[in-house]
Amino acid sequence: MPTISICSKDYDVSCRVEEFRDVVSNITKVDFLPDDPVSFQSETSIGILQDLIIGHGQHSASTALRSAAHAAEGGDNVMFHIPLSGGCSIEQKGGERVDLKPGTIYADPCDVAGTLRFHGESTEGFYVSVPRVHLAAAGAGLEAMLRNAMPLTPQWRLFFTYAHGLHQEMAHLWPEDIVHYTTHVQDLALIALGATREAAEIAQGRGVRAARLREVKADIERHLVHPYLSAQSVAARSGLSPRYLRALFEGEGTSFGDYVATRRLAHAHRMLSDARFANRNISQIAMDCGFGDLSWFNARFRRAYGMSPKDVRARSRSTD
Repeated sequence: MPTISICSKDYDVSCRVEEFRDVVSNITKVDFLPDDPVSFQSETSIGILQDLIIGHGQHSASTALRSAAHAAEGGDNVMFHIPLSGGCSIEQKGGERVDLKPGTIYADPCDVAGTLRFHGESTEGFYVSVPRVHLAAAGAGLEAMLRNAMPLTPQWRLFFTYAHGLHQEMAHLWPEDIVHYTTHVQDLALIALGATREAAEIAQGRGVRAARLREVKADIERHLVHPYLSAQSVAARSGLSPRYLRALFEGEGTSFGDYVATRRLAHAHRMLSDARFANRNISQIAMDCGFGDLSWFNARFRRAYGMSPKDVRARSRSTD
């Protein structure tokens, strides 16, 4: 599922400001006003999903104005602003000006008019918009956060990390899978907002586990070919118990060992199919991918791909 990209550089200089503002207004429901119409730069990538909008933007000094009319069109969503670099400030009707900086998160009720001001040469930020109905279980926690900047707690960092990963991988995911990932993002927001105990327990079983598993898999990829990769070492780096780590994989119908083996086999398959490694023998490739037993490697490889490593290499050479 592709994202929508809005970049000021894509418009002719002679009409850049007018055309850019029209596009931004139609898609994001704000009026974008650059400080310097000649030198301004803005780039935003937006993923619009059912029950979730996620985006990343980088802007030079400018103002995003949400009028009362825009607010009426925006729907009953809550947008979480997460500044990444630079500085910005926001002021909404009925509230005070709030300065936003990296390390904080701001909850923006999208049905309220307001002004978002980007200061300096470049401001970078990430945002996630969630329909309020999916945050209802947070109760007083949500109400206390609206129109306020809060510290980026570990719970909010987990929310950001997962949403950011979804934004980056969205184009490569199946639509039916994205539905589950959307639920995970919503669950992580509930946890961070301090949802009711019952709702939190449900969310813990979905969103938090999914986010933890994603972090664990990322760690495995970073250490995939290390011969001493183990559940214990990954758990220690992730701040989890080995038992909980194994349970994460069991919830997916696999085991830590099988998952690692599958990823290593995929790595070996790519190397065997790559002409750059044609002079490297199969046993060396197996070792380079983290396998210590060549017989076990050959057996698992054939089981996974229906071909031996030698056959894969031969087929690759015949198609060159």
